Amino acid sequence: MASKTDSYGFNDMSIFHVARDCSPDDARHTQNLVESKDDMLFVWNAKNCCIMAMNWRAAASKKKDTLKHQTLIPASPQNFTVEKILPSTDGTFLALAGPKGVSIIELPRRWGPNGQYQNGKECIICRTYNLDEHLFTESATLELLQIRWHPASPTDSHLLVLLSDNSIRVYDVDSLRHVWRIGPTPTPQAVTTSGAGKGGGDTASTVAAAAATAQGSPGGAVAPGAGISAKLAYLNSLGDTAVDFDIAPPRVVSSTVSATASTTMAAVASATTATTTMFLSTTVPAVTTAAAKPAPTTPNEGGALMNDSLLAQKNKNDAAKVEWPIVILRGDGNVYVLCAGIDTNRPKLQGPISIQPQVDDNYGLDSCSLIVIPTLPPTVIIAESTGKTHHALFLEEECPLERSLTQQQQQTASVQELTNVTLYPCEWYLHVLETVELELGLPGVQEAKEATKTYTCPLHLKRDPLNDARYFVYHNAGLHAITLDFTRQLHEFVQGDGGEDLTEKYPLFNTHSRAEYVVCTKALQNANTNAVLGFTLLQSPSGLVLLLSSGQVVSLDLITDHSLIRNLPLTASGNNKSSNNSESPVKNMLKDSFQKRIQMILKTGLTQPILKLDQTTEPTPQESFELLTQMTRMLRDHYFVRHEKARQEIEKRVHVLKLLKQQQLADIEELQAEKLKIRETAERLAETYEDLCDKQNALFKRAQEAVRLATLRLPKGSYSEKKFTEMVDKIHQSVKVLQKNVDQVKQKISTQQVQLESRKKNVKEKSFTLPAKQEEIIKQIIGEMYTQINGNVKDVKKINNLLNIT
Repeated sequence: MASKTDSYGFNDMSIFHVARDCSPDDARHTQNLVESKDDMLFVWNAKNCCIMAMNWRAAASKKKDTLKHQTLIPASPQNFTVEKILPSTDGTFLALAGPKGVSIIELPRRWGPNGQYQNGKECIICRTYNLDEHLFTESATLELLQIRWHPASPTDSHLLVLLSDNSIRVYDVDSLRHVWRIGPTPTPQAVTTSGAGKGGGDTASTVAAAAATAQGSPGGAVAPGAGISAKLAYLNSLGDTAVDFDIAPPRVVSSTVSATASTTMAAVASATTATTTMFLSTTVPAVTTAAAKPAPTTPNEGGALMNDSLLAQKNKNDAAKVEWPIVILRGDGNVYVLCAGIDTNRPKLQGPISIQPQVDDNYGLDSCSLIVIPTLPPTVIIAESTGKTHHALFLEEECPLERSLTQQQQQTASVQELTNVTLYPCEWYLHVLETVELELGLPGVQEAKEATKTYTCPLHLKRDPLNDARYFVYHNAGLHAITLDFTRQLHEFVQGDGGEDLTEKYPLFNTHSRAEYVVCTKALQNANTNAVLGFTLLQSPSGLVLLLSSGQVVSLDLITDHSLIRNLPLTASGNNKSSNNSESPVKNMLKDSFQKRIQMILKTGLTQPILKLDQTTEPTPQESFELLTQMTRMLRDHYFVRHEKARQEIEKRVHVLKLLKQQQLADIEELQAEKLKIRETAERLAETYEDLCDKQNALFKRAQEAVRLATLRLPKGSYSEKKFTEMVDKIHQSVKVLQKNVDQVKQKISTQQVQLESRKKNVKEKSFTLPAKQEEIIKQIIGEMYTQINGNVKDVKKINNLLNIT
């Protein structure tokens, strides 16, 4: 049954009843086990390791009849804990990901009246592809950080996987297509040598030892597990590992521009450093030793890499190619761009991107998530685990070499010693417009007094596919909805004419974004975390679904485009601005709706979220008292003040209305007296009007009689009689002319009849005779024609007899 916090009634559906009973064991951190694609809702069953799917639109239309969910069973079980599910762009595949692995499930076909898989079959075994299981089993520290489906995949099957070793692996279902290096690669040799150093002066020996090991020196053998673990921990502490990525809108790049950038970068790299570097490639790194075990490659992997090299060679000869910039975020806040297409063999890593305006902390030292919103220009959202989100525009550099090379010269000495990739001049930069600080849970009494934040957790971002001006942030403390105001201004700026004064119309994006705390799952400092286990957005109608670790489901309706509602009152107030200026303040106050005015006064800038706490444990008296104190303080600070202001406004309105009532009563008495005077005057005027009408009628009759007598006594006829006489004379003359013309016509007709009779007599007397020879020839011709006609008639009769035509 639907409620205020469950608009779609998902809590009563069987799919979420099963999800509550089969929740994951470790539910203390945020996961995403709920996803939707079009009208299908997917929920991961952690206990039975299967997918539960349901057509939520069909279930919503059947109010009484309950639509059962379907169970999609993977054919190959997973050897890892699933913490995220992600459907492909067209809904053909479903990716299952966890820290220690990734799988792809091929979804079955849909048919039937309810649009279910295989006409509503209850249990379906689906084909499953477990990707590179050996890669995670051989490395205890390697973890999966993020997965994205590539939007340019022609078969809807290309999956990008970000690993903790600073690499992005591209899979086409079960075949490995590319391995793109995006940062320092943890190698056992580099860790052993650097670990032997005691201070900053051992950097040169570290690089030398790594180079010697790469050439096959036998003295560099170490234990692989210990080396990678130490190096990963070292890179994580420095924030040099990528934590998230997203794919920006595509662009078309000509091959000449690409070749020029490569030549320029090669010259800069040779001038600034002498360390050994390698291009980003799909091949496995060549630094190996006798003790280091090479990563095994599957037959599909080798064939795919060979095909990629052929495709790359073919694309190199093309005049232009399509690139999808991949924006990569590192833990220290640095942002890189990997320029790569879906079949790019050697992509170019550009960065770190210059972020303007510059600040000391580089907009966060604990970045955790990133998304790209496809506006024009694209908007990049960077989130920190402290609760801050930065909104930046992804702009192209006018001179990409100047700013990028200056930063590279400053950072080459430190970066080139740790990485084995080549950095190219960046063609973009980020311009941060604003920073939004989110509230992670309700603040405690002590936190409110000290104005400090003690709770931090990773933030997860999800953009709204129906509204580019909105995205969502879900975390251990609940869910936030952030609305961007500058996207509307950007759209109007692009659609507007160039002749207007843009500086006055768009004053540097002076409006701020709005953050709404939708659901709060943390109200006490030491209480158990009611983390988010799944969050997805529904389409047509627009809504959201939130699954919590306590088993509660929150489903709410969403407004597709908030600007449509927001612009209505602005337009009405703009039209009446000129008329309001000339009226009195009392009339302006009374013209506005008093109810809307009170609502505006009572409306707070803060949004109070839906409180969903962990119900498994009872809070202690101290925690209950702290929660009560928080609510009391919030009421005093944010509500009682506004209610007092509303009370004063109501008293003011009552006083003004009393004065108006007294004035109106006095005006009514004056109007009553004036009414009596007007009535008496009206009666007097009515009598006078009747007398005047009678006199006017008598005068009119006398005038008519005088005109009639004067006309009779005139010596000549009247004017109308003269006109009638002239008209009769004209008609008589016309009749004479017509009679004359008729006589002439009769004479001509008699003359023509005589001539016609004489000609007829002459024609009868004439006779025509043919010569005998011509007469004979004509007879022969007529006889032949007669014979031919008889033959044709006989043929026709025979054909009719054959065809039985009567």
